[in-house]
Amino acid sequence: MHMRSAAKAIGPQAFLARLPLFHGLAPDELERLAAGTTRRLLARGEQLFREGEVPTGIHALVYGRIKLHARVPGGKDRVLDVVMPGSTFGEPVMFLGKPYFVTATALADSLALHVSKTTIFDELTRNPRFASHMIAALAQRVEALVREVQEYALGTATRRLVAWLLRRREVATAEHEAVVVLPAAKRVLASQLGLSAEHLSRVLHDLSARGLIAVRGRQVIVCDATALRAWHAAAEDARVP
Repeated sequence: MHMRSAAKAIGPQAFLARLPLFHGLAPDELERLAAGTTRRLLARGEQLFREGEVPTGIHALVYGRIKLHARVPGGKDRVLDVVMPGSTFGEPVMFLGKPYFVTATALADSLALHVSKTTIFDELTRNPRFASHMIAALAQRVEALVREVQEYALGTATRRLVAWLLRRREVATAEHEAVVVLPAAKRVLASQLGLSAEHLSRVLHDLSARGLIAVRGRQVIVCDATALRAWHAAAEDARVP
């Protein structure tokens, strides 16, 4: 079944149950969340929300890819993250009640779900288990962001790319080979990592020469996920005084 057809066949409740943020919730809890969930179909290049808009809930991506980007000094557009299917986003700014500091733009035809702020807050008030689950998920997100900031501030270009690969769900859970699909335009990932497209290509070539990955078009095959994690850990240890 085509991904879009499959997504239409799956109701919001079933999809929410697959998300880490809502994993383990009871059917009645998921039903309440699904009641406050709407769908948003996006064509490639269409914006889900803009920098400066006030959040009205959180988002989850069913299929497609969405880049989160912002203007930086000098007027350039910097990609801060690329949201992949099965991920939620927008939680922190919703809780803070502040405007978005990024713009969300579809890199491909996409389907996003929107769970309203009222629905989330009602469930938090009603359900302590959901509240603790949400706190744990946000804490993990903060930890990941701190690690990412450290990586980008102190790491080499190669280590930045390896850290990015290791954060992909396919690599994080694999023992041996795993496949990661790059964004359609390498410049999107290059911008996210603070590199030029040419520098990113050189890093990919270097990791391929080490035998850690193989590049086939937009696919990066992590030949041995365990070895890649070990290489990254050794590089991390070498950086510690």
